[in-house]
Amino acid sequence: MLIIASPSKTQQFNGRTDDTYTLPLLQQKTKLLINQLKLLDRKKLSHLMQTSARLTESTYRMISNFSQPFSTKNSTQALFTFQGDAYRMIDAKNYTKEQLLYAQQHLFILSGLYGLLRPLDLMQPYRLEMGCRLVTGNAENLYQFWRETLTDIVNQDLAQKSDRVLVNLASKEYSAAIDQKKLLGEMVTIIFKQMHQGQLRIIPIHAKRARGLMIHFAISEQIDTAAGLKEFTGDNYCFADRDSTAKEWLFVKEEVC
Repeated sequence: MLIIASPSKTQQFNGRTDDTYTLPLLQQKTKLLINQLKLLDRKKLSHLMQTSARLTESTYRMISNFSQPFSTKNSTQALFTFQGDAYRMIDAKNYTKEQLLYAQQHLFILSGLYGLLRPLDLMQPYRLEMGCRLVTGNAENLYQFWRETLTDIVNQDLAQKSDRVLVNLASKEYSAAIDQKKLLGEMVTIIFKQMHQGQLRIIPIHAKRARGLMIHFAISEQIDTAAGLKEFTGDNYCFADRDSTAKEWLFVKEEVC
């Protein structure tokens, strides 16, 4: 089993770190993107990313300050750096060495700039969403830039696992960077719903947190198979077998199970 997740815009670079770290697998491609971004002035950057003046200035500084090689002096590990709603539920700061090793072997964080990050990969501050239409070389957008490479890496990882299931806990924006038709295994997308105004609905903020809780469950319990995730009961969710399909597993709040 391999889990894919989205990154978060909120990042922290002064929290916990671990003395074990790895380097991103796709640094050369990241460098191509950074070099392309450095050609943009603030006005063009704002137009590309559709950001306010304040966010544009912050992003411009991140791009200007980006430097390689990565080290513990200028970078931090991905799982400790992302601080969005899902990552606050993951609670990486309290993991043991064994749990961090499990995470390293079972979790890929998809990224517009890095392609993908393993939990212990060093990273620097950035803002570049996968849906951004950044033209680089022959690629008209980041999906064209990353899709083949990311699919190959996912396939290489799945080929080494006994349970060749890609568990999709990423948003549609990020999971679209994987070519499902070329996967060596099956992809299962996890959906979280709850009752709202008389109907089962996806509530985005709650779904993000539930994704983080499921990742935390997998890491804490060191779940080896996708089927093991059906036992997840965090935040009173439960697996809705009757309403799930082979490719989409539905989890709902307990009161409607």
